[in-house]
Amino acid sequence: MRQLLVIALVATLAGCTTGNADRDGSIQPLPDSGAADSGNPVVPDAGPPVDAGPRLDDVLIYAHSRDTLYTFSAYTNTVTEIGEFRTANGEDVPPVLDLAVDSDGVVLISTDDWDDIPPMLYEVNPVTAVATPIGEIRLNTSRERLFALSFLAPDESPDGSEMLIGATNEGAYFEVDRNDASTEHLGNYPDGWASSGDIVSIDGLGTFATLRDNRDGVPFDERFPGDVLARIIFASNGSSAVTVIGAIKSDTEDFKSIYGLGYWGRNLFGFSSTGQLIRINRETGAGSLVTTETGTSQFWGAGVTVDVPFLF
Repeated sequence: MRQLLVIALVATLAGCTTGNADRDGSIQPLPDSGAADSGNPVVPDAGPPVDAGPRLDDVLIYAHSRDTLYTFSAYTNTVTEIGEFRTANGEDVPPVLDLAVDSDGVVLISTDDWDDIPPMLYEVNPVTAVATPIGEIRLNTSRERLFALSFLAPDESPDGSEMLIGATNEGAYFEVDRNDASTEHLGNYPDGWASSGDIVSIDGLGTFATLRDNRDGVPFDERFPGDVLARIIFASNGSSAVTVIGAIKSDTEDFKSIYGLGYWGRNLFGFSSTGQLIRINRETGAGSLVTTETGTSQFWGAGVTVDVPFLF
């Protein structure tokens, strides 16, 4: 692969309530502000707009397991299975690692290698789950994979475009060409912070990611035991900053392996490797369990359009 430009990454590890990066380098975990809730509603997705604000009742978050596409309506807390990923010829698609949705509702997925098929970028029909191959994803090493995939909202992108980006488990992130799947290494998460599984970007609100605390030199019992919510800012000069907002936890649980992120209303929604659906406070990172009755025992990723409406 061609030599790639690595952009310097500035780690800012202070609590955040406004979405703007604080660059003093301190770590100040924010308090938990959510208790666990539960419920398994099955009502249809219908109703008036929330709080007389932007229309939110028709927003769909896409999520997936290893081989199946789902939609989630946060308006009704309803998960609906769309179907198994297949090519137009009916062939199986390799294990799906993550999903991204652009402003026009186009859905793209990244996959793992499988048999003689290398890691690939596909476009997916969101109604039928039929996947059309775009190209092979080539990264720095043959073992790296894009486990976190998202479009950046134009106001969050270094060049003002709706850029497709992906991150590896180790925290290296890349620009991905949506037309041929070619990649360019943009940078890395701060030392000791690894990707837990996803990135989501919302036009006018910000770009968020779930991270894991692997910091050397920090006693194990002082690290965040579960996932943390982080805010990522991509500057126009090519630099980046990451702010850890807070632990994704409730009063009773530290949530881990949140492989998918979506957004609706005032909250992020996390989809875990054990099939949990988790509501996440965007200002503190505090999480609350919505339900485990999601129709799958594990989520591998999620995504929502960058134009999803939000409430302040």
